[in-house]
Amino acid sequence: MIKTDVTLCSGGYRAEFRSDMGGNCYRLFHIPTGSEIFRIPKDEEHLLREVYLLGNPILFPPNRIRGGEFEFRGATYRFPVNEPSTGCHIHGALYKTRFEIAEKRDDYVRFEYSAEAGEYLSFPHEFKLVREYTLDESGLLEAVTVHNISQRDMPFMLAFHTTFNVPFAEDTCADNCYMQVKVGREHIRDEKYLPTLEYVGGRARETALNEGGYPLANGALSAFYESLGSTSLVIDKKRGLAISYEATEDYKYRMLWQKAGTDFVVIEPQTCAIDCFHLEAPAEQKGLIVIPAGEKKTLKTKFAITKISE
Repeated sequence: MIKTDVTLCSGGYRAEFRSDMGGNCYRLFHIPTGSEIFRIPKDEEHLLREVYLLGNPILFPPNRIRGGEFEFRGATYRFPVNEPSTGCHIHGALYKTRFEIAEKRDDYVRFEYSAEAGEYLSFPHEFKLVREYTLDESGLLEAVTVHNISQRDMPFMLAFHTTFNVPFAEDTCADNCYMQVKVGREHIRDEKYLPTLEYVGGRARETALNEGGYPLANGALSAFYESLGSTSLVIDKKRGLAISYEATEDYKYRMLWQKAGTDFVVIEPQTCAIDCFHLEAPAEQKGLIVIPAGEKKTLKTKFAITKISE
């Protein structure tokens, strides 16, 4: 039995959420087509054990930070090193942090989290983060709004560890499933999964990703790309359906991950390059969002089931 805090039903979709896991939508089901969009937990223990490989977990800061620290506006920011094997901080802790349910209707829910300066992983800013979901026949729209309540500019980076079922219905198989993600160059990473100064692109893999022909049956993939488009697709050619995943232009990168033999694929829209503070260019040129004191920033994503042409 899995605990559910909030359930939305509207427009042919059913969405289930956990407030104690960052307001995570851990299940999104399209009733007319029988499509189970996200990888869902088998039980409560499974959800707790693989919290960022189920549903749509929020990551702040996303991916890895070398040594868990960086410089911004003359100040040193330190996050705990929670991946000893690489000496990095990884993924933040919002995905396992309790959010308050601020408002709820059948087709809408708003989750909120507020932190004093230093309260969230020693992050030295007072801030509030809001996750708003609206569900209708066009799909599930999420708006994340970050309020900088502190008295100085706040660095902000965001991603989602969105994990999709492959296949996403019972009457098909992974052999029918493909992925389309509009990508440019791949950032080559070292043995600690941190970017080097090398890039590659234009290979058969990038062509397949861009044209919607990347196969998802028994694949193995771990790659970080510059994004060239707002919409990614997980396609079932037999059923003529696709999961559509839209992310606004603020999400300038895509992390793609699949382990061989698994029944899921991860598409992570990410605002900034991995470890953007330690690259050759200034972090703001690599996607870092800077929110001035007293201001806010909203970013949007959307999920839907769509028909595809033959």
